[in-house]
Amino acid sequence: MFVSLKSLVVLSTLTASGLSATITGPLADINDKPGRVCRLTPLGLGKDDTDQVEAAIQRCGHGGTTIFEKGSFNITRKMQWDLKSSRVELKGLLSFEPKYEYWLKPENTYRVVFIQSQASWFVVTGSNFIIDAHKTGGIDGNGQPWWNHYTTTPRRDGDGRPISFTLWRAKNAIIKDFQILSPPFWANTVAESEDIVYDGMFVNATNTDERFFGQSVVWNTDGIDTYRSSGITMKNWDITCGDDCIAIKGNSSKIIARDFICRGGTGIAFGSLGQYAGLTDYVSDVLVENVKVLRLPSRQQPNMNHGIYFKAWDGAVTGTPPTGGGGGRGLIRNAVFRNFVFDRVQTGFQIVQNFGAPPGDIPVTSLVKFEKMKFENIRGTTNESTIVRFECSSVVGCSDIQFRNVKVTGPSNGTDKYICEHTKNLTGLPGE
Repeated sequence: MFVSLKSLVVLSTLTASGLSATITGPLADINDKPGRVCRLTPLGLGKDDTDQVEAAIQRCGHGGTTIFEKGSFNITRKMQWDLKSSRVELKGLLSFEPKYEYWLKPENTYRVVFIQSQASWFVVTGSNFIIDAHKTGGIDGNGQPWWNHYTTTPRRDGDGRPISFTLWRAKNAIIKDFQILSPPFWANTVAESEDIVYDGMFVNATNTDERFFGQSVVWNTDGIDTYRSSGITMKNWDITCGDDCIAIKGNSSKIIARDFICRGGTGIAFGSLGQYAGLTDYVSDVLVENVKVLRLPSRQQPNMNHGIYFKAWDGAVTGTPPTGGGGGRGLIRNAVFRNFVFDRVQTGFQIVQNFGAPPGDIPVTSLVKFEKMKFENIRGTTNESTIVRFECSSVVGCSDIQFRNVKVTGPSNGTDKYICEHTKNLTGLPGE
């Protein structure tokens, strides 16, 4: 059975209080045609499945169907799939061996994600394809040994911890009912891609080592990072992690994130932005809606830092990427956040623009500007009295920010605070 995916572009207009953005995304036109079929079953405990997986994709990845039966496929080396006009039925789990000493060697991963020189052990590229994991398949990152290792070893951007699932230079694709278990680092990244639909994603980064109960040991396990991509739709996601549920990074446009549950971590993020001097980060036309940001039991994950936050580097250059940087320009505009519930987050809404700045009370000089953002129909609670903390750049500021029907409250024994520095045309908050 051969399944073809035609690039049918659906245009929808998102209108919110006068803000409109045109979003594109592919649909599958599935036709029955003769085609090559490859079917795989796991070789069994202790056996290496990498060769048979690569052979099947090589044979059926262009114009065919590859079927992975249920079970665990042991993957022992980096792997790239090139898919064109094809379908993958991934009913089983790709289980990446937890040998962090091996994976941390630069030659054992791909470095296709430019920002912060991030590593990937599994990259999918190509056009007009579907990967359907049927809610049983996906990736097992076997992250616990990684998390244990980094309780005594410092984490650094670009240190080689691998992204679990990277879409790179992909076009017109659907990822459906996928799961990523125990990612050692970011669960998903979509980079240099366009017209992608993720429909159904389950990510679970949960420490099970009782020695670390009550501690934050699953840092950097983002649900997804978008970078240099356009027309990305994400819907029906359930993310348990220790960092950003979503991170919208530079040069992301026409992004929809809808129907999300974010459990633990740091909430919905834009950034970081402006890390690279000489480069400009543009982010535009983003809709994030129908989202629950939920605090987990502290024994499982003590962090639930933000509801929605934005992070940018300072205007001064301090060091070099991937660990340092700053001085890059940016413009973030036309973003709508609506229909949210916050459950005991630390701060509801935050803009921080002093990444990389030296300590001390000095002016924020970031060259990244935030404008034309709307927050609508948001309710919930914070664990601190600061509901909004917008500490915008003294150089470019933040402008045209609207709050409407926002009912987020802090602890009952405190007074709710709203900090807005270097903002212009901000409406809808108490006292505004």
